Amino acid sequence: MIVDIMQLKKQGLSKRAVARRLGISRDTVRKYWDGLPSKTGGYGPRPKLADPYRDYIIERLEKYPELSAERLFDEIKAKGYKGSARTLRRYVASLRPRQHREYKPFETLPGEQAQADWGHFGTITMDGATYKLYAFVFTLCWSRVSYVEFVVRTDMATFLSCLYRALEYIGGVPEEIVFDNARVVVSERVGKIVRFNENLLHFALAAGFTPRACWTYDAESKGKVESMVKYVRGGFFYGREFDDLADLNSQALDWCNNKANTRVHGTTGEVPWERLSDERGYLHPLSASCAQPFVLEERKATRTSLISIEGNQYSVPSRWARQRVRFRRYENHLELLDEQGVVETIKLEYGRGKRIIRDEHYPMHEQAKQRKTPSNPLQAKFEALAPEAKAYLKGLSRNRVGNLREQMEKIIVLAESYSPLAISRAMQRALKYGAFGYRSLKGILKRNESAPESLPEIADLETVPLPAHLDVQVEKRDLGYYGKLGVAQ
Repeated sequence: MIVDIMQLKKQGLSKRAVARRLGISRDTVRKYWDGLPSKTGGYGPRPKLADPYRDYIIERLEKYPELSAERLFDEIKAKGYKGSARTLRRYVASLRPRQHREYKPFETLPGEQAQADWGHFGTITMDGATYKLYAFVFTLCWSRVSYVEFVVRTDMATFLSCLYRALEYIGGVPEEIVFDNARVVVSERVGKIVRFNENLLHFALAAGFTPRACWTYDAESKGKVESMVKYVRGGFFYGREFDDLADLNSQALDWCNNKANTRVHGTTGEVPWERLSDERGYLHPLSASCAQPFVLEERKATRTSLISIEGNQYSVPSRWARQRVRFRRYENHLELLDEQGVVETIKLEYGRGKRIIRDEHYPMHEQAKQRKTPSNPLQAKFEALAPEAKAYLKGLSRNRVGNLREQMEKIIVLAESYSPLAISRAMQRALKYGAFGYRSLKGILKRNESAPESLPEIADLETVPLPAHLDVQVEKRDLGYYGKLGVAQ
């Protein structure tokens, strides 16, 4: 009867017409017009187990829109939620309806295929600098076992290193691996014809798999890893706290081991780790020769023997100034090469705009630094007058009071008539007030003798810099600036 009332109501009939059609009183129709009454006597939907956590769920979704229902289940379960994960999944979907794109499911045989992709995950701050954060995600298609690693570089050496660690994680190599069309994968594409990056091909040959590129503008051709990227974003990353990149990757590995690969997969209905034990029999063994992937590169050094890598400059031996420099580029370092092999190793730095200089790359510069400056007898004699004499001579040289040599000789002769303490105190006062020159120093010495009380107290010399008009800083250039490092110009 209640169902009949609701159906006739939907057809637009009035309460009177419904009562007449069903042969019941209008009071009965009125009683059930708004649905089945609740136990409390009111009308409306039955309360749900997740209702007490509704505000919390909404707040989390507003802050992290892609947070997974599974993650929310874990959070409110800790707060006392007694319902099932499936029930909560429907509840979350009602609060956050999603639009799904339709595509045809595609399944592969064990050991046949894996898929790999990058995901952008905002930024990370390391050592006071901010970097873009990416996740390398790898999924074995049949078992659905996945590997996740976060990086701040997406260059070829880093990409191949992540790929190797993923293959090491699953314990073998599938027949083919599907990638997107990023530059580290595809050098050129014309229609269906794909030219893969040469470095990727070398690695694929050594590892024993065939690279595949997904269809352009069709992410679902690698839909399994795309789904995994979304799962990583909502089920692991959103709302997570970590200290640094190493801590984040440690947590990601633990999550792969104890959550992502141990849950019952929604499509297969099985646990990925358990399916992997069957799939491993179809994987090729991973060669140890792939353990440290590298990329052969070449750069032209500047006239000051610097090469540029990812926005940073690194010095190389000065004999390579203005020459082509060959090196192997690994994930975190370079190996400089000559005809005989590896010359040396250079550690790569994070960030951009840095200049990393090694003094040993400029031997002639070091020799020049170690070369002793011939001592000048007049200068040495003057600087021996008092502890302040060196600073006083610096100010004297910049004051342009008469001929410098003549001023120095006169002051040396003047000092013979006074004690070293008197000379020291006079130079202190001269430095304090910028009184440089023979006549100024002689005047201070005379006043110290005749009327010392007329002179102000002397400030601590360490707190008294040269006057601003005299404290001129001279730029010191590396000898390499002048192109005289023994390198042909």
